[in-house]
Amino acid sequence: MKYGITENVKTIESKVKVRDIIKKIAEKKANAIKYYLEGEEFKQAIIFGAYLSGNYIANMIKPDCEEVILIDSQPHLEDIVTGNGIKFMDLNTFMLKLRNNNSKEINPDLIIDVTGLGGVDPNILKDFDPKVLIIEDPKSSFDKELMEADNTHKRLCVGQRKGSLKTLRSSKISKTSGTMTLTVDVIMDSCMDIKELDGVLYAVPNLEYFEGIVFHEKDVRKFLREVNTPALTVSCLGNLDTEIDEIIDINMNKIHSFVKPVQ
Repeated sequence: MKYGITENVKTIESKVKVRDIIKKIAEKKANAIKYYLEGEEFKQAIIFGAYLSGNYIANMIKPDCEEVILIDSQPHLEDIVTGNGIKFMDLNTFMLKLRNNNSKEINPDLIIDVTGLGGVDPNILKDFDPKVLIIEDPKSSFDKELMEADNTHKRLCVGQRKGSLKTLRSSKISKTSGTMTLTVDVIMDSCMDIKELDGVLYAVPNLEYFEGIVFHEKDVRKFLREVNTPALTVSCLGNLDTEIDEIIDINMNKIHSFVKPVQ
């Protein structure tokens, strides 16, 4: 806590950090997938999309897989991978291995695609025959242009069991199910809710264009430093530390993730 312009006004930063919200949302998605798989074991799992939830999903399913390969079109995203036993592969290397796959080095029985809008080409998936295929549905509300851009149904083209990973918010609206979209919405909505408390002058989100750091600057370490910041800052008269974090928690708990079986 710091004082504002006068000692009557306090400046309070949330104890909840941006990274905490990212982690909780990613874990909700990972747990939804884990629940859908019901403890089934796999020889080779391939996950398309390291950012942002792919790494969490890889770590969640790792105990039930002999091999987990995390694939991304951006080679520098190898820096986002944590945990032992997860193999990172950039998309170009993966495609090269597919063209020379006589030994069936690439033969997944579990495929998870969390690349979202403009992600994996459905033609890449058609050559596989996994036991389970899970595709993340990037939509979280009705938006005509997003509906037209979404090709989830085309990606759900193979697999003995197919599922669509859905992430929605109760009583709130987000445009997409993307982890960063939901993170921003949680923080922005929390600011609006906190402003309604008596004695609050204003609440500001501690946000910036994080994805620009990852994809334009290509600096994962800087991104990890920047999200290690309080989610929001509040100017108020009272000691509202507890209420501020409780409101953020309430908004995080409105996020629900599940895998819907697809015929």
